[in-house]
Amino acid sequence: MTERDRLDFGGLWNGLSYIVLGLVALAVFVFYGDPVDTGGVIASIALVGIGVAAVLAQKLSPLFAELNRYWTGLFWALCGLGILGLGLLSSTKRASSGVLGVLFVIYGVLIAFDR
Repeated sequence: MTERDRLDFGGLWNGLSYIVLGLVALAVFVFYGDPVDTGGVIASIALVGIGVAAVLAQKLSPLFAELNRYWTGLFWALCGLGILGLGLLSSTKRASSGVLGVLFVIYGVLIAFDR
């Protein structure tokens, strides 16, 4: 897959998929157990924010339309590390936030290596 085959960051459907995924994750983290998983809730809100940013990115600045795969992968890896750190520090259920953070880091690394 070349750089041209990959979709540009942003767009309506790309952003809506992040928003829907974030809202579903938020519902799972809130209603999953007796204590609310605050790390998961923060990660879900961040995912909804990423979706809103993806919808508005090309309208705000044309610089976001030309990000290469290294910057995009770094962004996702840093989001994963942030989610992992927040989940481990603020949550009583660290496993779900830890898994979500690790998955974001893996996703970012795979994007950076064009896989």
